[in-house]
Amino acid sequence: MKQIARWLVGNFPLMVMALILATLAWFVAVEQTNPTVERRFSQPIPVAASNLPEDLVIVGTFEERVQVTVRTTQSVWDSLRVEDFDAVADLSGLGRGTHEVPVAVELDKEPARITERDPQTVVVELDSRASPTVPVRIETEGRPAIGYVPRPKVVEPKEVTVVGPTSYVTRVVGAFAALSIQGAEEDIEEALRVRPRDEEGNSVPYVSLTPETVEVRIPIEPSGYHTTLAVKAVLTGEIASGYRITDISIDPPTVTVFGDPDDLAALEQGFIETKPIAVEGSQDDVVVRPGLSTPPEVTLVPGQQVEVHVFVEAIQSSVTITNAPEIQGLEPGYTATVSPDTVQVILSGPLPRLESLTADDVRLVLDLFDLPVGTHQIEPEVIAPAEITAQGVIPATVQVRISELADLTPTPSITTTATVTGTTVVTGER
Repeated sequence: MKQIARWLVGNFPLMVMALILATLAWFVAVEQTNPTVERRFSQPIPVAASNLPEDLVIVGTFEERVQVTVRTTQSVWDSLRVEDFDAVADLSGLGRGTHEVPVAVELDKEPARITERDPQTVVVELDSRASPTVPVRIETEGRPAIGYVPRPKVVEPKEVTVVGPTSYVTRVVGAFAALSIQGAEEDIEEALRVRPRDEEGNSVPYVSLTPETVEVRIPIEPSGYHTTLAVKAVLTGEIASGYRITDISIDPPTVTVFGDPDDLAALEQGFIETKPIAVEGSQDDVVVRPGLSTPPEVTLVPGQQVEVHVFVEAIQSSVTITNAPEIQGLEPGYTATVSPDTVQVILSGPLPRLESLTADDVRLVLDLFDLPVGTHQIEPEVIAPAEITAQGVIPATVQVRISELADLTPTPSITTTATVTGTTVVTGER
């Protein structure tokens, strides 16, 4: 035992030196694989205000931020996020006024240490809290339609609560909103967002209203000195024969007149007539802006003018004509026999156009192009003037027999047509 003790005592300095060297070697190895770094964090850290006294409020918006410099290992640095930091400005014990408050920043990471923060303090203005009530004031814009008047506004609620710093709350004289009644002919109901304003009409910052919206109703009623009358178009003359009036459009359909309430109440007819509108011989639409024949006891409100549109169109009818088909596309050296030799065509269109129509105006064409020798059923093609529509052909098809010219006595360079017992024979040119 004594020998062991003497050995330990004799070698103790060497053992301590070996332990120190081993520790240094470990630190060097760790530093090489995971070095220590000291850098400024790239993102600003939001500062939270804590321990605000209950009877005080922060004036304005508290959105302070702080930049920090961190000393830590590379692995910890790579994992840092904004959420790992906790920056706080402690407001406990402060009163009304402007204060410079230190910012404390903590980092929930090991090993890590905050070596610098910028700024180190933030400026905070505190004021006492106030919450009075102020009246709601609704401003109307525009005027109702002619002949209508607005009645007193109905607002619910009539007052709202203003919450915020006393120095700003005391500037608020009311909660304001605007509502347009321009051209209104019936009651207006709307939910409006109100805003705090001072005596000069300026918006007051840093305060809030409770509630933020109010319900507004403005009754709109007819004026006793105005009334609305329908407009009736008065036409003179007859439109052209074969045409008809399909519609009469009046824009606007009503006008406003004013006068004594008793005179307005005595207007039994309930409408006002236009000056006579001449439509004599019209074949097209008539568009005019006529004057109005106002009763002597009332006056038309100035600035009103109506436009009358009389829609005129031709009466649609139908007619049947009989005509002989025409051959097209028959090759030289061939003849064609058509049966029957006449067909009926049912045509529709404007009556005046149909009345002036003749058989020569309508063609019935049989297209024999590329058809071989033999018997065929062909649908005649109707070629009619503009505005005329073919509704049907009787019969719908005709029989055409194509033969070689050698079957008949030829006549060079002449097309011969002969009708025998309802059959038309057409000879093609050679």
